[in-house]
Amino acid sequence: MGSLLSLLTAVLFYFGWASTDAETKALGLRDTVFHLSTSDYLLRSVSALYIPAWIAAAAALAALGLHRRLVREPSRTAAAVRVLRFAWTVPLVMVPLYPLSPWLFDLLLPLAMICGFVLNTYARTRGRRDVRLWALSLAVCVLALFWAVYAYAGIAGRGRAALTISTIDTGFPAVVVFSEKDLMIRGGGSCYRRVTDKGSRYSYQYAGLRLFHVSGDRLFLVPRGWTPEDGALYVLKEGDGQRIELLSGAGYRARECR
Repeated sequence: MGSLLSLLTAVLFYFGWASTDAETKALGLRDTVFHLSTSDYLLRSVSALYIPAWIAAAAALAALGLHRRLVREPSRTAAAVRVLRFAWTVPLVMVPLYPLSPWLFDLLLPLAMICGFVLNTYARTRGRRDVRLWALSLAVCVLALFWAVYAYAGIAGRGRAALTISTIDTGFPAVVVFSEKDLMIRGGGSCYRRVTDKGSRYSYQYAGLRLFHVSGDRLFLVPRGWTPEDGALYVLKEGDGQRIELLSGAGYRARECR
């Protein structure tokens, strides 16, 4: 049980890192910029793994049903068992098709390897114990699992990046920054003005910004018109001669730079 839990934790962390890596690369950044912790990677992996978890559960139930039928009707299922001995050849047949859609077969090939080797080993060890064959198959399956996780994480990460790009203006919190010094935040839909209010300790106000990420006492901001091809990421430290306000509502967004 402990080994299974360790493997699950490793898969979750690996998926969280791989999906974040793919996401930040698609955004023209790197995950190291945001100083993510182990818990951050684990939490980022949970939401994207619901569908794979349901599919894995359904496959396990189907495999259990197939096993029970083979046990109850060995004579009628003997032919099927003989066919399963060659299940390991399925991924080999798929290899020539890889150039047609690399991103798809990066996911399908390792999944086919897992299914093929498990079915092959099951068929060849019916009625006898062969620990070495099962150990070898499981080792191959673990390697294929991490390959599949990496491929699926890339798909999920790039999907999150596309969603970020399309919703950066309306889906992220609006930010107003007051600063004692000029932070040189310009362009991309952002705006600034000199603060002339009597008694104010701040000299500049910046608007048209969106809260991109928070890590500790650092806030990562982007202009509302930010794109990976043409945009700047601003990193501010809370309390460093600045006041940062988070605002919501379409009304404010409509007039923030007027």
